[in-house]
Amino acid sequence: MKLFLNAFLGPFMLILVGLGSVSAQNLSLSAPLNFLPSASTDKAIDITNFKGRYFVTWKESGATGLIHVCYLGKRYDTQFSQYDATVGTETSASAPVLRVTDKHIYTFWIGVDGFLKYIINNSDTTFNTSTVNTVSFAGMPKLKLGVTATTIGGKVMIASHADNKNDMVFALLDEDENGVFKPAVLETVADKRSSDYPFIVTLSDNRARICYTNDDGMFYADYNPRDKIWTKRVAVEKSKTKVAPAVYHAFNTTRLFYMWKGYKKDNFIYYASEHEQNQPVNGYRLPDYFKTPYPVSICNVDAKKFIMAFVGEDQKLYLSYFTNYNPASWMEDTLFPAKGNLTLKDIVIPGAHDAGMSALNGTGGIHGSSINPCNTLTQKLNIGKQLNAGIRMFDLRVGAFKNAIYIKHSSSDCMADAMGGGYGEQFKDILDSVKTFLNRHEKEFIIITFSHFCPKEASADHVADTIFSVLGKGMIYNNQSKSIGDIKLNDLAGKVIITFEQYANREKLIDSNSMADKAKTFLNFRRAYAGTNQINKLLAREELFFTSMKDGINKNDLVRLDWQLTQSSDEAALICNDFEDEKVSPVVNGIMLLTNVVKKNQSITDLAQFGNKYLPSKINSWITSGIINKNNKPNILYVDVAGTWITDYCIELNGTPLYN
Repeated sequence: MKLFLNAFLGPFMLILVGLGSVSAQNLSLSAPLNFLPSASTDKAIDITNFKGRYFVTWKESGATGLIHVCYLGKRYDTQFSQYDATVGTETSASAPVLRVTDKHIYTFWIGVDGFLKYIINNSDTTFNTSTVNTVSFAGMPKLKLGVTATTIGGKVMIASHADNKNDMVFALLDEDENGVFKPAVLETVADKRSSDYPFIVTLSDNRARICYTNDDGMFYADYNPRDKIWTKRVAVEKSKTKVAPAVYHAFNTTRLFYMWKGYKKDNFIYYASEHEQNQPVNGYRLPDYFKTPYPVSICNVDAKKFIMAFVGEDQKLYLSYFTNYNPASWMEDTLFPAKGNLTLKDIVIPGAHDAGMSALNGTGGIHGSSINPCNTLTQKLNIGKQLNAGIRMFDLRVGAFKNAIYIKHSSSDCMADAMGGGYGEQFKDILDSVKTFLNRHEKEFIIITFSHFCPKEASADHVADTIFSVLGKGMIYNNQSKSIGDIKLNDLAGKVIITFEQYANREKLIDSNSMADKAKTFLNFRRAYAGTNQINKLLAREELFFTSMKDGINKNDLVRLDWQLTQSSDEAALICNDFEDEKVSPVVNGIMLLTNVVKKNQSITDLAQFGNKYLPSKINSWITSGIINKNNKPNILYVDVAGTWITDYCIELNGTPLYN
């Protein structure tokens, strides 16, 4: 079965796109997403990737349940895929586990007979579920509670729990040329006892670590397979748990994460992180919406990101996306000091189109009654939250509403002349957010551009005076008549660059911007606007745009990738039927509803969430093919529904040869 989930814009790069993230100590994490709504289990789940492809496994709920293994897709897939298979009639009372070797991916589980069973992949995306193998141990001892596995020294090492006592057991398994395991010896972990099965992780070719629990607390011990020696136990942290505490490498480093649920009825998730050679002594609790009665699973995405999979108290399957940086300080963490002498032309930053339109606080225009959230809102986060999500370039259009300046989104520069438009965040609130943010993050910098002025509503001079009164002139970058290509990142730290469309004040604190093939302004955006609601036309337009600049750009140019899908006139007029003005005839509303059902019209944010999933994969392919090169590389990825997903991707790009 194949299922597409709109909430997933690609399986992992775009998890929870448009939603905010929170921080737990030095982790930034997204709110959990129930990613396979039809699945449920009463044991732990496991997630891993094999050759860049992601898999998850679980058992069905009950005293025993069928074993499921599901292929989810690749990291940059543009659609979420669910290929769910069961292993015939095989059942288990415990959780299955995945393990990857150089050539194969395995699913292990303990059968109802207590024997260790497994299946092997028959392709990069599927398993051979018709052939169930059993690991042959001398004397055929039985196992219980669960199993975990790792690879060490070219072998698969499994850890489990003895069926007839509190002993932990382990074995080293050799593959034959077909991936089938040869007969092995199951050994006892000497002088250590556990009330649940242990987790196991590789430290080196000659060192593996198990993490386990008993009435005294949580512990780990290391094993040297060459010398066949276990070290003494070491306490993980002062807390206790009744279920297996997980231990994983994260971020492709020697740093370990220990994660566990609380003691007895405490289902909150706790973690401790430390270098593998050091004893972790401080545990931290994840936010309240992370709760599980079972062990958790971690899967690396790359050097800065990983995914945690867990089973909620409702027995549903959840994913959360973790990073080892705080998006609120990503510039400090990834650009400084190493790239401080570069310019904006040498890096890429995330930007928000119609950035202040996360809320609809008023409507206007000749047909203002037809204006509603679905044809007006472009963002899901307000600018304060966008700043904390890492967004660093903001596109603002301002107008007068309720005797104050608000951000607006309308069909004309002046609302009175527009067919319709809406007012979003109040301008002063945005400036207060910028000021507060930069006071807290003195290495971050921001670009704010203003356009579509209506002098009779909010003139450029009036807007400039408002900016100076709130931010103060010391926070605004003074370019001193330099070109954008001459300004070092070190000089921008803690500052905001402010530009107005074709306007500059005398001090140059506010300078001019333009959008042209060539201009004499301080900042000229090279961009192409597709003006379509069809993704294939957007892709074709942007590909042509980059091809046209393959030989280079001007010194004052920044390349801005304008990645917007635009509503058709039908969509803009007819969507969001729950927004009904009492002046509009019920008959008209009925026609609007019927039209939506037939034509499947979409809101701006619906279109954005569909289109955004194509952005990373297409840019990657254009870089590979040479359509994007060092001469024409994008400096701003400018999107609707901006969030940590686009910040993550900009950080990734800044680490590639294209930007170094």
